[in-house]
Amino acid sequence: MIVSAFLRSLFRRGGRTALALAGIAVSAALLLDMTMLASGLTGSFGELLGVSGYAIRVTPRGSLPFDSEAGIAGGDEVGRRIAAVPGVRAVAPVLGAQFYLARGASAGEPLFTTGVDPNSQFLYRITSGTPPGPGQVVLSEPLARDEGLSVGDSIRLASDLDISLGRARQTRTWRVSAVADFLYDYAGQRSLAMPIADVQQVTGRTREVSLFGVATDEGVDDGAVARRISAVVPEVSTYSTRELMAEMDRRLLYFQQMATILGSIALAVTALLISTIITIGVRERFGEIATLRAIGVRRRRVLLAIVTEGLVLAGSGCLIGLPLGLWMAGRLDRILLSFPGIPAKMTFFAWDAGRVALAMSIVIAVGAVAGLVPGWNAARTALGRALREEAE
Repeated sequence: MIVSAFLRSLFRRGGRTALALAGIAVSAALLLDMTMLASGLTGSFGELLGVSGYAIRVTPRGSLPFDSEAGIAGGDEVGRRIAAVPGVRAVAPVLGAQFYLARGASAGEPLFTTGVDPNSQFLYRITSGTPPGPGQVVLSEPLARDEGLSVGDSIRLASDLDISLGRARQTRTWRVSAVADFLYDYAGQRSLAMPIADVQQVTGRTREVSLFGVATDEGVDDGAVARRISAVVPEVSTYSTRELMAEMDRRLLYFQQMATILGSIALAVTALLISTIITIGVRERFGEIATLRAIGVRRRRVLLAIVTEGLVLAGSGCLIGLPLGLWMAGRLDRILLSFPGIPAKMTFFAWDAGRVALAMSIVIAVGAVAGLVPGWNAARTALGRALREEAE
């Protein structure tokens, strides 16, 4: 009964309570977004790595995939040695290069080009057409759309550029065999793929490979297979999904630190808001509280009623802040993913029910603690002093 009376008193002053709820909702939304941001990018990166089944990456010694222009010499031999490792199901070689879209004698912007084995590749999913053969290319959807190209059309590409004149050199015509969704491209990226033998021949990088994607047998631990590959082919670096995610965590430490700082600020603001509102309310009802204690209501019940006010404020703010936070996360995600170099299929803000529940629970717990301070002060004040102060 006392608790319900205190709650009615809390919402009696609707304007003040509404402003407090708005502030708590914004803080809860910020904490929710920072919780999702702290693990979202790494988690979506891990999912993207394993989407095609090629969870292991083998790269030139000391580098990450496409971290530099270094290549693995003798790619055919290295690929055979990797394929012979127990637990390896398939090996997909990749050679990165840069071609130019040729228009007459001039050259357009550079296009990121990958040489792949069409029968074992993990970079794209064909949406129309067939895997490329010799002299054929696969275009990314943005490139096909922007240039008005479709399956069966021809495209002129140059593998070299005369920088002084801005003219294309070594121009060759290729046939479009397919249009595909490139999994690791950023939003709007114009890229293409062709058989790795064609890229090696045109660029003069015979038998060179930029990296290998490795798929393992079902039920086999990726980390164990990665260690076996490192032992068999010590001249390369081998990364399992777990290791790549750990490296991603290291490179994204800035985002995690920012999420921690902003989340802590959100909690501090929530605590201050709830503590201020409840303190004001307690002072306004000081006489009521003193009267209740004078007629025999225990301190513990008074304290419980005031702490419940903090819980209700925090819980109501969380209910409002949850959809607000999801809306903010969607808007921020679109902005951040528009930056070049970030795969469009990744996300900065990943929904994790466990983490979200934990974040909201922390906000509610902070609300309870914030209500505990003014509640304890009101409950422990000597009865005679409380009545005297109220009379004055």
